[in-house]
Amino acid sequence: MPDTGLLSDAARTATVVAGAVVVIGLGYVGLPIALEAAAAGFAVTGFDLDPAAARAAEAAGHGREGPGRLTATADPRRLPRAETWLICVPTPLDAAGQPDLSLVVAALGTCRAGLAPGALVCLVSTCQPGATNGLCRRELESDGLRVGHDLFLAVSPERENPGAAAPGPRHTPRLLGAPDPASLARARTFWDRITDRVVPVASPEIAECAKLLENTYRLVNIALIDELHRGFAALGVPTRAVVEAAATKPFGFAPFWPGAGAGGHCIPIDPAFLQMELSRAGAASTLLAAAAEANRARPARILGAMERAMGGSLAGRRILMLGVTYKPDVPDLRGAAPVALLRAMAERGAEACWHDHVVVESPEALHGLRRIRDVGALAPDAVILGTPHRDYDFARIAVSAPLVFDPFGLLPSDQAGRVRVV
Repeated sequence: MPDTGLLSDAARTATVVAGAVVVIGLGYVGLPIALEAAAAGFAVTGFDLDPAAARAAEAAGHGREGPGRLTATADPRRLPRAETWLICVPTPLDAAGQPDLSLVVAALGTCRAGLAPGALVCLVSTCQPGATNGLCRRELESDGLRVGHDLFLAVSPERENPGAAAPGPRHTPRLLGAPDPASLARARTFWDRITDRVVPVASPEIAECAKLLENTYRLVNIALIDELHRGFAALGVPTRAVVEAAATKPFGFAPFWPGAGAGGHCIPIDPAFLQMELSRAGAASTLLAAAAEANRARPARILGAMERAMGGSLAGRRILMLGVTYKPDVPDLRGAAPVALLRAMAERGAEACWHDHVVVESPEALHGLRRIRDVGALAPDAVILGTPHRDYDFARIAVSAPLVFDPFGLLPSDQAGRVRVV
């Protein structure tokens, strides 16, 4: 645990690695930040319990430009006594649908074991309002240290957007909140070096709520457009053309596009953190609850439309899913609606097959479902576009089977009437 006065000042200073940064969690959030901090001149040590993630991070750091360096480890005993600690671990939902902060608690324990005097701990993981000044503060002060005096605490919620076109942490404005002015100033000295724009806010809770609002806004609007997609199709109006037309308005409208349902690590999950705290305050959002339920039900609505188009049953039908990840061109299956849909098709007796050139290894989530490497060698009864990866030829997909189901409104209509918007 951190020294609480047993060492002399000279001894304490000697154990500190000057300019050292530890990034706990080397996934889609932590790794880009670690690389940016190394490029800015910091001595960065990445830490992840998964040795493969640590090895990948260290490989990513080799050969990159910048005066700093990035090393990585899966062994907490190899971590330095660092001046800056960034917590970038996942915060999923548990089996009951409640936020699971066990990885944050474990990360805080790792921080406490290696804090340098006057160190900064910054929460980057998405948490519920009050987590920074509640859970994090309690854990860090449990050894007798005081936030704002002996160590400093802040929150800067992640705003990563996985994918090749993502701007990265340098070019994405960072919200920054802290319990006290000293912690805010200390945190800003770090973030100002690795990002172009820091946006300080008056409290940690504002930063936490802003992050949750960002993804709640997306969830509600995705649920809305998926619902209207069905209605526009019933009217014979192409949804994407409607959205494109509405998006010409230069104010008051942001385009959202239909799909198979919001997935991934943020949009289906983060609003639950907000709803939990709203419920505790006696102000649960009925709109948010409805949007979350509509998003959960989206695969079932697609399945129902497929069954109706195929005579009321999928039993014995060979159906090929093209794309299984939660978003185009990103090999991530967390919360992916196509996976839920494939499982549901198999439960209804269909021969559910899948193809996805973005997914390198066959994942556990699709265990038992047939993977198709050569689409041309298969003669399916139906095809469904699960994820519109940019390398897919939509014109060819539209004529690839007797029935082709399109949750996105992307496929061109064909003269035989194969394409069904769902």
